Amino acid sequence: MIDRVVELREVFCVHRTNEGDAAALQGAQLELAEREVLCVLGPSGAGKSTLLRVIAGIQTPSAGVVSVLGWDVGRMGARARARVRHQHVGLLGQHAETALPPALAARDAVALPLALRGVQRRARRARVDELLEAAELEQRADALPSELSGGERQRFALCAAVAHRPALLLADEPTGELDDRGAQSVRALIAELAHRHGTSVIIVSHDSAISAIADRTLHMRDGRVAQERRHGAKALVIGRDGWLQVPSALLTEAGISRRAHVRLTPGGLMLTPARTGPEPATQPSREPATREHWSPARVELRSLTRGYRQGRSRRRVLDGLGHAFPPGAVTVVTGRSGTGKTTLLRLIAGLDRPDSGQLRIDDRPLDERDDEQLAELRRERVGYLPQEPAPVGFLTVTENIVLVLRVRGWDAVAARERAAVALSRVGLTARAEQRVERLSAGEAQRVALARALASARGLLIVDEPTSRLDESHAAAAAELLATAAREDGQTVICATHDPAVVARATHRLALGQ
Repeated sequence: MIDRVVELREVFCVHRTNEGDAAALQGAQLELAEREVLCVLGPSGAGKSTLLRVIAGIQTPSAGVVSVLGWDVGRMGARARARVRHQHVGLLGQHAETALPPALAARDAVALPLALRGVQRRARRARVDELLEAAELEQRADALPSELSGGERQRFALCAAVAHRPALLLADEPTGELDDRGAQSVRALIAELAHRHGTSVIIVSHDSAISAIADRTLHMRDGRVAQERRHGAKALVIGRDGWLQVPSALLTEAGISRRAHVRLTPGGLMLTPARTGPEPATQPSREPATREHWSPARVELRSLTRGYRQGRSRRRVLDGLGHAFPPGAVTVVTGRSGTGKTTLLRLIAGLDRPDSGQLRIDDRPLDERDDEQLAELRRERVGYLPQEPAPVGFLTVTENIVLVLRVRGWDAVAARERAAVALSRVGLTARAEQRVERLSAGEAQRVALARALASARGLLIVDEPTSRLDESHAAAAAELLATAAREDGQTVICATHDPAVVARATHRLALGQ
């Protein structure tokens, strides 16, 4: 019996380009159990599609172990990998327009994989009827692909992908080109087929709503698995062993490092950072911040180097980088995936440390601060928007922002006032009392941006802030960053691929050149 349907250990995929080597996967780790549905989220360029191609045996990894149903496919030849894929794996792509052969009726397209595998006609018909009933597509079975909606085409393509009863289904952005209704129908069908037939499923997507059908969700960034969440874990506060469970992203934004004070209040548990020095007898409440309360942060890099282990060697992502970020201005950090944009932002935020060189904020080297002092710096100065921000789904939009401000020491009234201002700036006032889990992915991204804006006091660090936004909201977010620098006195450092954000910036730092 196979314990794991899929297992990846320290997998690297390096592509040769005209500009040099680019790593699509950098030490990726993954496990998939029998009958498990796994969702892999992440922005464009995170390595999601490469991950699926490696698991499917379409692409050979540069290093690491890729095990599929007990076969080490990373070490197999192309024909052997194709045989495993043909017999045991179903593939579903994102392009609904080309998902089905244009000259075949939809029913025949679903039957085609069975015919190619030598299944008898009567058995083919029974299997197709079973699938179309589950997909509620019996009435459209004789239609040509050109006569179907995008959602219908994708559901027929899904039926074709699982017609031969594969042990593993790999779906690459299956809802990426569909409207909300079509996407919902495809998500529901994947869940139904996985449950009914016991198929293990890996779905990669930008669509965070698809995680609702998953047992686990992984977040990828720069070719690595950056975060893991089990379905329903966001509501888990007290674990079975009695420990308090707090998401690490929330602790980071709250400026909490290793220690925190916990106080029971009528509204719940209040966590506040444990300071290294003596605690004052009373904590003065803070009024809503105005421009005069801070000066723009001064950030300087001096010969900064950071690398990661790649197999037996070590790959430098940042190599001797030097730069002074203009205070009170927007600097965009650009470069292809794998050039170190996210790594640099994490270093500036004090969430990681360089191998060598120096990073200075307000003329003080960060290497002079321990972890708790770095957490205090974030608490006092930094608004940080990570690439996968993960606002708390069961809290309202306002509560998500108030929570971070309260942990940073704001009183309740001042925190709500500042939250209201931030939500107004991102156009979410009308959604203020809705739970985040009811929002679209783009709206949740704007909540996270508002949270970073509200907590910034001189330094705003944002990683791909428009990755989930449509064109109009992306343009508004780009203007908002410019306003934060120009009118609020923030030093804004933004990693982005978005031309709209680059166009509104006053300075640019290009990596990998």
